[in-house]
Amino acid sequence: MTTAGFQEKRAELERALNSAFSPHAPINQARFFAGRTEQVRAVVDTIRTPGLHAAIYGERGVGKTSLANIIGEFLEDVVAVRSVNCANSDTFDSAIRRSLQGLRVSQDRRRLGFLEGSEAEMTDLATLLNADGPVGPDDAAALLGELPPYCVLVFDEFDRLRPRQTEVFADFLKSLSDHNARTTAVLVGVAEDITALIQSHASVERCLRQVPLPRMSEDELGAIIDVGLKAAGFNLESEEPKRRVLSISQGFPHYTHLLAQNAARAALDNERTVITSKDVTVGMFIAVDRALQSHRDLYFKATTGTKKKNLWKEVVAACALAESDERGYFSSRAVQDKLSQILDRPIIQQTVAFHLGKLTEEGRGPLLQRMGPERRYRYRFINPLMRPFIFMKAVQDDLVKFD
Repeated sequence: MTTAGFQEKRAELERALNSAFSPHAPINQARFFAGRTEQVRAVVDTIRTPGLHAAIYGERGVGKTSLANIIGEFLEDVVAVRSVNCANSDTFDSAIRRSLQGLRVSQDRRRLGFLEGSEAEMTDLATLLNADGPVGPDDAAALLGELPPYCVLVFDEFDRLRPRQTEVFADFLKSLSDHNARTTAVLVGVAEDITALIQSHASVERCLRQVPLPRMSEDELGAIIDVGLKAAGFNLESEEPKRRVLSISQGFPHYTHLLAQNAARAALDNERTVITSKDVTVGMFIAVDRALQSHRDLYFKATTGTKKKNLWKEVVAACALAESDERGYFSSRAVQDKLSQILDRPIIQQTVAFHLGKLTEEGRGPLLQRMGPERRYRYRFINPLMRPFIFMKAVQDDLVKFD
């Protein structure tokens, strides 16, 4: 293809890339959603089970909202899916009212439901809630109990609610079950377990299915790349570019989307639709240069020292490279090993312990959190999305090699 001809096609390819990869917003089309088969099945089964609701939880950046967004497309007979983002200032009353706004129903003396009718017969469901005061969980459940299946209410960022409000939501879930409502509530939030999300309301566990979302496997992330590139009209030169994207992503789909999209654009800059390993490296540096300001600020705070010669950048890079468990925790010994490799000389444990301790303090972010007894501390990044960013920054600064 001539240069002129390629430029005509470039705009079309750019639009295709923007549709196929979504690094800065959750997925909202099932055809671009890959992996999570087990979790999708769990949520679909929950919606089909009377009296049962779902809680989707996990680390930041693992795709919780994307899963919630596309679940309706796996239910051909779903009536409506409504989603709201919870805020610190929300109460149960404000969240439930927002979730029902714009949900149009037909109302007559015999039943309330999603029936066909003239516009004059249609009513916004939120207007049927109590207007004289705050809506209680039993009032909302009674109203929703009159709706036909399958209506799904998604409450995203549920962990931002205050403990008192999560307690009210727990009562709401139990009331929905008591009223035999075929409306399913889906709670979505950052948490390690259901206790952290629901604030220890054990009584709600009988009607709440737990759907933990771990970091994605390399096979799942690889499927994101394959599906996206095929839809956008790109190919890989070999498996090596994919391997590099997966090694950086560390289980987070955000980085897979970002790096695949950036690499494809780097190929476009060279009038190609075949992506090479060099394109991935170029895309990685673009990702670093355009990273969120909050990531850049935290990195600067964690790595800036008063002395000209210091080890902060190297220690932080070693943390990003250290072997960790499935929850992201790593030991000081693992950091010591990586730091010795980076500096190409032995590093004593006291040096590592000093730096790790400081990285858990406000003066350096904090970048890390610490758990366990003294002398057996384990550490992890407070924001797990910092780990891939720090790795890419270390490569850009020639602290580590990108093999």
